[in-house]
Amino acid sequence: AKLIVTHGIDHVPIIGPEGKLVGIVTSWDLARAVAQDKKSLKEIMTAKVVTARPDEALDLVIARLQQYRISGMPVVDEEEKLVGIVTSDDIARLLRRRVL
Repeated sequence: AKLIVTHGIDHVPIIGPEGKLVGIVTSWDLARAVAQDKKSLKEIMTAKVVTARPDEALDLVIARLQQYRISGMPVVDEEEKLVGIVTSDDIARLLRRRVL
């Protein structure tokens, strides 16, 4: 929660001991956790994470964001290691630059 508030971000990836993505915590997850009095990371995080690949076409990423009604997703390599996060805000900024 502190990372989300301090840095003004909405998505915090959770990395396991082997360096692989094991979950994600979003501002929505935190709101739900407060309402349901959940305390542990395991209870709060989303374990089935929708991800993208670094070489994936942007239109496919946008389609998946819309399909799952999410605002961002981690980008992982072939070993499921985090290489970044893409958000709807990132995509909007990119498209705005292309138009202007």
